[in-house]
Amino acid sequence: MIYLLYNSFGFGGIYSLVLVITALISIALFNNLLKEKNNIILAFIVSMISVFCAKEGFAARNQIFSFLIFELEISYLIGLLEQGKKRCFWYLIVLAFLLVLVHDTLYILFFVMMLPYLADIILSKIFKIDDLHKFKDSKLQNAKYLIILLIVAIPIGFCTPVFATTYTNLINCMSGISTSFINELKPINIIGNVQLLTITFLAIGMLGFTKTKFYIKDILFVFGFIISAMMVGRNIFFLYLIGMIYLTNMLTECINTYIGEEKANKVWELVEKSKFAIIVIFCFTSIISIRNLSYQLVKEYVSDIYYPKEATEWILKNVDYENMRIWNNFNWGSYLELNGIKVFIDSRSGMYTEQENKGCTVLNDWYLIDTDNADYADILNKYRITHVLLQKNEKINDYLAGDDNYNQIYEDGLFVLYEKVNIRDVP
Repeated sequence: MIYLLYNSFGFGGIYSLVLVITALISIALFNNLLKEKNNIILAFIVSMISVFCAKEGFAARNQIFSFLIFELEISYLIGLLEQGKKRCFWYLIVLAFLLVLVHDTLYILFFVMMLPYLADIILSKIFKIDDLHKFKDSKLQNAKYLIILLIVAIPIGFCTPVFATTYTNLINCMSGISTSFINELKPINIIGNVQLLTITFLAIGMLGFTKTKFYIKDILFVFGFIISAMMVGRNIFFLYLIGMIYLTNMLTECINTYIGEEKANKVWELVEKSKFAIIVIFCFTSIISIRNLSYQLVKEYVSDIYYPKEATEWILKNVDYENMRIWNNFNWGSYLELNGIKVFIDSRSGMYTEQENKGCTVLNDWYLIDTDNADYADILNKYRITHVLLQKNEKINDYLAGDDNYNQIYEDGLFVLYEKVNIRDVP
């Protein structure tokens, strides 16, 4: 889909796709908040905050489709377990097939989304929840369909060309050296993340310092995604887009406990009827949206600060790029590939590790040179490198500048290209 859009409309087509999918995710999130019996004004406000916090995750990658699939999964789980709509069972089967084909790495999360509901049902059966101080008795039904769904979803995970790696990809991505330098795989420092810190304090405050009773599923979803975000950075998007639904459920329970459900509903009704509130919300969202869109439309899709645009053009005109063996930075290998240049490494880190590619140590070797923890000459010779494309501030640049075995053949303000002396002698 992205390939066809790019060939037909360039980067503008891809950007438009991201806007459309983001809008669908936002609507699905808003709909899920309403399905959980939250007020329409509160649902709208939370939806806006959640999407704003998750904005860095909306990119032309398969994860954006995954976000939409997970929002729909939650919608159909609510329909099946809380509203008794048995047809939602079949919708969930279809979503399982879509997810394993679109983003098999995250297929395990398809099961994770169901576990809080299952725990809510089981614990409500085992314990007398009403006698416990902090928990409300489960209102879920059709538990047998949930168990059948969990069983049926297991073989669906193998319906992909990569077969069993559906269940190992996520573990492989979270292991090895990738977590040392890839931001989305690093643990999040909660003190340095205002949004995560705020959500955590709010959740702990409601659970520990109020007399409100909560559903078990709400607690498990919120604290489960908080912990997962602390472990792996990219999981914070699931906290914003999924966890916020259940945090809002907890907030609604608190409001109803201390104000009373009838009084709370009257307050929300007054806000809904207030033309002033509607005008303020409309103006605020319109100004922010128009300002952001205006900026994006004049912004370069590929930044010449972060990507070697001029260097790439020079290589295509002056170097036998079809036969060269280039050493490149991890972050912009994809841009070189877009221009038909074979690269040493790109941002699909798992492809270059032994966990996914037996005997492959490309990622490890690149990381050793990047962190100045290995003899660069030995590694470059190991891969028969003929050209080295670098940012000027990379450590290896200082060594190559004084290495008689390499000549600098290109330089601009940010990037530099070296060619190995006696290049024809490289085996």
